[in-house]
Parts: sequence; structure tokens; C-alpha cells
Amino acid sequence: MGKFFNKIRQVFNLFLIMLLIAAAAAVFVYFLTTPEQRGTTFWISVGFLGFALVLETLMASGIAMRSNKGKEVPVGFSKVILGGLYFVFVIAVSIWNAFKGFSTTAYILIHVGGLVVFLIPMIMMNMASLRMSGADRKEREEGRLNLSSLANKVAYVADDMKANRWETGNAGGMDQADIMRVANLAEALRYSDPAPASSKIERELDLAVQRLAVAAESKNPEDISRACLEAERALKERNDFVINNK
Repeated sequence: MGKFFNKIRQVFNLFLIMLLIAAAAAVFVYFLTTPEQRGTTFWISVGFLGFALVLETLMASGIAMRSNKGKEVPVGFSKVILGGLYFVFVIAVSIWNAFKGFSTTAYILIHVGGLVVFLIPMIMMNMASLRMSGADRKEREEGRLNLSSLANKVAYVADDMKANRWETGNAGGMDQADIMRVANLAEALRYSDPAPASSKIERELDLAVQRLAVAAESKNPEDISRACLEAERALKERNDFVINNK
């Protein structure tokens, strides 16, 4: 939760900086023009400055709020740079108009042309981001299936331990705590975040679950407890990796 509020503060601070720049530009343009010149084009300048401010803030918030393990950061920074250039373009055109005194039609056409020039690359980048998001959804689905498969294997071990205990009366020294620990591991696997970790961490978790299944075949409580501990550690390492890379 603290990380989320830090991101909110980052976006808000950026918005305040951009707002200060936009306000300074509006005041600068205001005093550059005579009262007779402060007509429609002045308020067009203010309107486009406000739009550029909101656009740039949205572009920056995309990086702060949803980094997606860094995959979207290059695209996000490109959009922030474009938004910043558009913001500078609006300020420059506003000052230019203060000296040149464009007609309303010509001034609107200049702003619309600049907006089109900057928006087309942004739209193309959004299309690329959507393609990346589709790949991310596929990765998450694969991660969900893999976790479900591992959870089923561990649940089978827990069921086998329970059956062995009730049929033979604590055979092999297995008690309810042993069974519950393995069953809890199965639930933790089933409900973990499906976002994939690094291939090394995922492989270590797979191997840890396999070792637990092998240990269960020996019916040795110490081997099962040791293998379960390894699997718990591997799962914690995976979950920590996923959380830290959000």
C-alpha cells in the first residue's frame, strides 16, 4: 500500500510542476499581449495548455502506476517525451501568437496540426502496448496453469499422507501438523499471483515440488518435512520476486 501511495505522490508532484510551468506560460503570454489582443486566440492558448498538461500527466502516470516489470517502461518514456515536446510546442506557439497575432482560424489550424503530428506516434505506441499486454495475459495464463499443476501435485501428496495416517494409525510418524503443512502449501501455490517470475526461480520451484513428491513416496517424515520447507522457501522467493517487480 505504501508503494502505491508513493506512486500517487510522484504523479501529483509532476502534475504540480507541469501546472506551474503552464501557469507561468499563460501569465507570460497574457502580459505580452495588449488588452485588444486578448481575445479568442488567448483563450485557445489557455485551453491547449490545459490539454497538454493533462496529456503529459497521464503519460507519466502510466509509467508510475503500471511498470509491468519494466516491459512497458521504454514505451512509456517515449510517450512522456512526446507529451513533453507537445507541451513545449503549445507554449512556443502561444508565445509566437503573442508577437505575430494570428487569425483565429489560422491559430486553431496550427494547434490542430501540431496535435495530429504528436498524437499519431502516441497512437502507434498504444497499439504496441496493447500487443505487449496480450503477451502478458498469455504469460499470466501459462503461470496460472503451472501453479495449478504444482498445487495439484502437492495436494495429492497431502491426500496420500492423510490416507496413510488414517489407514495405519500414524504410520511412519506422520501427524496432523505434517498433513496440514503440505495441504497449506498446496493452497498457497493455487492462489499465488500467476505473473511469472524469472525462469531460474520458476525452475527451482518446480524442482522443489518434485522433490516433495519423491520424498512422499518414501513415507519418511523427516524427508517430507525437509522437502516441504524447501518448496515453501522456493514459493516465497517466487512471490517476493513477483511483488517486487510489479
